[in-house]
Amino acid sequence: MKKNAIALLAMALLSTGAAVAPTTTTQAKSVSSSYKVQVDSNSANLYNASGEETNSTLPANSTWSLSNIRTIDGKDYYQVSANDYLSSNDSFLYKKRPETIKVAEDHEVSVYDHNFKENSNIKLAAGTKWYSDTAIYTQAGIPFVRVAPDMYVSMVDVIQQSVTSSVN
Repeated sequence: MKKNAIALLAMALLSTGAAVAPTTTTQAKSVSSSYKVQVDSNSANLYNASGEETNSTLPANSTWSLSNIRTIDGKDYYQVSANDYLSSNDSFLYKKRPETIKVAEDHEVSVYDHNFKENSNIKLAAGTKWYSDTAIYTQAGIPFVRVAPDMYVSMVDVIQQSVTSSVN
């Protein structure tokens, strides 16, 4: 059904002389101003709104405010200025979320980096409390909260939380 509607739209556009063969697909969506983006590579190239690399870069571990996410050919680009976008390959999104958490009481809790890769050398002791200032989210929307630089725990393993204040 959907393919038929697209084919009819394409024929209608062609009959008016309009071109229908874009070389890339883009989609932009605005995001809450409480989201930030952090560079996680040595330096990150910036891109324009079409996904073309510019001559500008951003330094490692720098943090930027975010206004839009543009998806170009299936890859996310984060808008950090009027016409500058940071590739999701070189960065990650986070949200300020100050709170105190208590981890599961019946088992040690795994720790992950911002790419959701488990650190097999570190576990949080059962029943311990931690301060967290930011959260990152998996593609499925599962929150992970930061307990140390580039160390996150899944909210699935958190049994208690209390927000400490509101930070933008």
